[in-house]
Amino acid sequence: MNAFLIKNGAVYHPDRHGCIREDVAVENGRIAQVEPGKSYVEIDAQGCILTPGLIDYHVHYFHRGTENGVSPDTASFPCGITTAVDGGSCGAANYELYRQSVMAHSDVRILNFLLMASGGQVTDRYPERLDAEYFDKDKIRHLFGRYPGNLVGLKTRMSRGIICPDKAEQSLAETVDLAGELGCPVAVHVTDPVMDLEKLAGILRPGDIVCHCYQGKGTETILNRDGTVRAGILEARKRGVLFDASNGRNNYDLEVCRQALAQGFVPDIISSDMNTCGLFLQPLHSLPRIMSKYLALGMALEDVLDAVTLTPARLLHREELASMEVGTTADLAVLRVVSKDLDYSDMAGHRMKGSQAIVPQMTMKGGKIVYCQADFN
Repeated sequence: MNAFLIKNGAVYHPDRHGCIREDVAVENGRIAQVEPGKSYVEIDAQGCILTPGLIDYHVHYFHRGTENGVSPDTASFPCGITTAVDGGSCGAANYELYRQSVMAHSDVRILNFLLMASGGQVTDRYPERLDAEYFDKDKIRHLFGRYPGNLVGLKTRMSRGIICPDKAEQSLAETVDLAGELGCPVAVHVTDPVMDLEKLAGILRPGDIVCHCYQGKGTETILNRDGTVRAGILEARKRGVLFDASNGRNNYDLEVCRQALAQGFVPDIISSDMNTCGLFLQPLHSLPRIMSKYLALGMALEDVLDAVTLTPARLLHREELASMEVGTTADLAVLRVVSKDLDYSDMAGHRMKGSQAIVPQMTMKGGKIVYCQADFN
């Protein structure tokens, strides 16, 4: 394996929340001490930011196993992503097929939230069954015991058309109880929620995640009618409940997001919810395009980078994935922030302009270059 020296870049250290101008050596798949006089393959990162590989905390990567699954490496490496967390494409009935097929033939690191509905999200034609009486808790326990290195949480969806209002609270409560037994978080899809969103957030525990927190469908959003963030949502955040932007194509409202951010309600996690209807297509496009949108919305670059590195790495208990220290895994992304006029929109017709784009130049996974712009280096 080649030894690389990445020179002249601004190296972002998430644990220090800042950049340091330094050279980074990579050898045998890990970040190494720079050795003067050693022969390296040199990479000039002048004008770029070198970060840990990005972590997309919500994707759908069961390619050809579900209707909304995209090709993992195609959706990851050109975007600087080296670790992706599948947001419930599979349930207990088809998780092992996912492992032995798509995951086995993909180079990007894939971790999984297991959907409480056994069949997963196989088709877009009709929803999964999330009524508590259909939960296969014994099989879920078995899978978490057998694959503790891959299964990182439980996923459920509390949306109209997916679960009946009179069954939603029991379904969520039993999901949270099982997660407590397994020692993992719960991620809850809340687009057009079927129950009061403050009550929903109140059931969640510290470390649980509200997905699509800036969605705008139905009457239940994170905002009051006057546009202020609801008290129960603020209280949930104080208790340690986390909020994932989980952009998606149909699960994001630009105006809800803009009003929330103006009040300081920024996302803990910025993820894409990447799927077949959004891969490199507007209004979703890609994780870097979504990150660029948050720059346009006023977030600092450091906070945006933390939301795709440090926070998800800590949630996954894999802090090494957000480290630039010597000896850690060489999952790296070289990013360039360029001046460019960009248009942003959502499915409700709201629009906004931005002036900066985060453009991945190179991606390295385990010390190997897995993507590089044609004009870089």
